[in-house]
Amino acid sequence: DNSEAWSLQRLAVMPDKAKAAEAKAKGNTAFQAKDFPEAIKHFTEAIGHDPTDHVFFSNRSACYASLEKYDKALEDGTECVRLKPDWAKGYTRKGLAQFFLKQYDDSAETYKAGLKLAPEDPVLKEGLQKAMDAKYDVPGSGAGSGGAGGGGGGPGLKFDPAALAMAAAKNPKLKEYMADQALMQKVNMVAQMSSGGGQMQQQMLMQMMQQDQRVLEVFMAMQGIDVNTMSPEDMGGPPPEASRPPPPKKEEKKEEPPPEDLRTPEVKEADEFKTKGNDLYKKKQFKEAIEMYDKAIAVVPDDLTYHNNRNAVLIEMGPENWDKVLENCQDLIARRYEINSANPGGASFEKCGKVLSRMASVYEKKKEYDKAIEMYNKSLTEDNTRQTRNALRECERIKEKHEKESYVDPEKAEQHREKGNEFFKEKKYVEAKAEYDEGVKRNPQDPKLYSNRAAALTKLLAYPDALRDLDECLKLDPSFVKAYSRKGAAHFFMKEYNKALQAYGQGLKLDPDNAECKQGQEQVLAKINEQNRSGEVDEEQVRHAMADPEIQTILHDPQIKMFLQEMQENPREAQRKMNAEPKLQEAVSKLMAAGIIRTG
Repeated sequence: DNSEAWSLQRLAVMPDKAKAAEAKAKGNTAFQAKDFPEAIKHFTEAIGHDPTDHVFFSNRSACYASLEKYDKALEDGTECVRLKPDWAKGYTRKGLAQFFLKQYDDSAETYKAGLKLAPEDPVLKEGLQKAMDAKYDVPGSGAGSGGAGGGGGGPGLKFDPAALAMAAAKNPKLKEYMADQALMQKVNMVAQMSSGGGQMQQQMLMQMMQQDQRVLEVFMAMQGIDVNTMSPEDMGGPPPEASRPPPPKKEEKKEEPPPEDLRTPEVKEADEFKTKGNDLYKKKQFKEAIEMYDKAIAVVPDDLTYHNNRNAVLIEMGPENWDKVLENCQDLIARRYEINSANPGGASFEKCGKVLSRMASVYEKKKEYDKAIEMYNKSLTEDNTRQTRNALRECERIKEKHEKESYVDPEKAEQHREKGNEFFKEKKYVEAKAEYDEGVKRNPQDPKLYSNRAAALTKLLAYPDALRDLDECLKLDPSFVKAYSRKGAAHFFMKEYNKALQAYGQGLKLDPDNAECKQGQEQVLAKINEQNRSGEVDEEQVRHAMADPEIQTILHDPQIKMFLQEMQENPREAQRKMNAEPKLQEAVSKLMAAGIIRTG
């Protein structure tokens, strides 16, 4: 009889969903009552009973946002997305928290990811718009200019329970409405949307009105409006037939005459030359375009537009003209008041801003990024346009990239690696890591540097950081066997034995005789057997395993669920099925390594 008696750690595999649901219901009740600290307490209890349910993290994130604890709201929103990456609502939680933490780039990317799942979701659309506006400093768009993330306040309708109570004292109908729990839940739901902005609240209110006219009556009472004095039209219903006004007659649209051209004959002539110059510029006929702009300048010399267009052509004609363009632009800015005196508006703030942006583009081409950024900022003081703000952000990004690339020096990187190796041999792991850090900056494409730094991080017990370096190392060189052995060691120390076996196995596929991978694999298997014999449950190991997406996928597989149940009820039959089904063999092997299943 080759069958084995199996024992399954039920607590690890089967979360207590009944208790979790009970705690969630209490949390929802507290949330609707706007008692957010109490709601957090219940949602935390639900997570303790079932840490795999994404909804619990979503709800708790909403509570933290309502209390303006956006760092914690972000943690829960991130976990919600990790647990259920195909659930669009999770991205709204995460994106909102990032927005109020002023992480506008991250917030925008989160909303974009959510819109891939739900392209028409109005909350995600509005969130993305707000994040992009805040990113580019659109006035009134930042996190500080809106309301907090929770209930009440902000733009839109006013949610004032005190006003409702006063109105109910005068109006028996409202008092009856307040006793209707289902109705008040709808009202609370609309009120909670107020933090998202007036538009979202109004959309929700319109939807609720279509389902239940009383919702509008309650909200009108909270605005201090006496619903008894309102007509059916005010309440959104149809007016009486007799009083309904006749439909208005459609007025024929009258074509408006074009605005009067107030340009002087000289400006009209100069603009004609400019139009011809623009067309020639687009055709890359640069010399001919210059001739047209020169003619425009000859007719109207005191207007920056024609000079600025001419400078644009000179830039395209080659680097030998760039310094000349800068001189021209500096001269124009120096003479701005003189030009404005001769031709009011010829050197307006807007036109000066464009000249300064032209200078910035030249400095950018010359890779003089600090001067380019200075010119973009000066341009913004003249005319704060989105185009210039975007150009400034892009210049800052290119500057950062350029500095990193300029710092690259493989020879110096190798010197830092060798110094790091010396410190490592002397067991000076902090100093070794510092050398490897510098080496990575000098040559971010060298996989050995990431692998060596991972070894130092492992010695410093920073296992997650070590794993990140090893993943980067293997991305650069998938055949780096030593990285797999070090990855296996890091997983082993984190008690993620299933992942350790996987890493050692990948290394042995590349080099079947690799001593480090063989020894590591044997060490992991010995540890698993030792745990099985002891019968003790390692809570840390189980906690790591339950947070592993691969383990979660296995445990949520219907076939695996049925098999695990059968292991408890009929071990012999379960053994037979496992021997006949490779998928079950692989799953059991991973669950055993993770400490979820034990033999004994």
